[in-house]
Amino acid sequence: MVFIVVLGCNRSNEAKYKLFEKNELAKEIREDSLFKGLYLKMPFKDFRTYSFDMNIQGHFKQGGQKSPNWVQCKLDEMTYPATLTFYPQFKNDSINELNAAIYYENAKFNDGVFEKDSLLLDVLNLMDKWYGGEFFKIKSPNFYKEDVYVKLKGNRRITVYPDAGGQIINLWYVDLTNLKEDRQ
Repeated sequence: MVFIVVLGCNRSNEAKYKLFEKNELAKEIREDSLFKGLYLKMPFKDFRTYSFDMNIQGHFKQGGQKSPNWVQCKLDEMTYPATLTFYPQFKNDSINELNAAIYYENAKFNDGVFEKDSLLLDVLNLMDKWYGGEFFKIKSPNFYKEDVYVKLKGNRRITVYPDAGGQIINLWYVDLTNLKEDRQ
């Protein structure tokens, strides 16, 4: 079951989230796990070796809908066959951010089987299974953009949002301690 915190009207959504983020960072708890054995602060060399080993075992391969340079793997935990594609960003030779995308394989969203939000709900449930906790649902300030879902624990922030067509769900993992260092 996915728990979503809808931010109220008295204070702006952004202000409430910023306060929550400040309180989480003040706890100085590190949450570095990402998925499939990857983690924040993973050294570049370890990432390359691990990805190569996973490729040899048939778990990872290069490619995907987002970029042919990304890494992709199958997701067996979803309602329908799905693919996860990703590639990290490195700072000081270790992972500090990771962009990812999830999409159903061979899905046609106009065939009556899938609704536009089917994939989003499936991904939110997967995130709940992997990480627990609650999502903040933040309304987009742009009327043509979808809502954004944010899960935060310790230093790890996960932002979940659909692409314009809803056929790909984007994930953005960030180590907030790196952002904090960049601001100073």
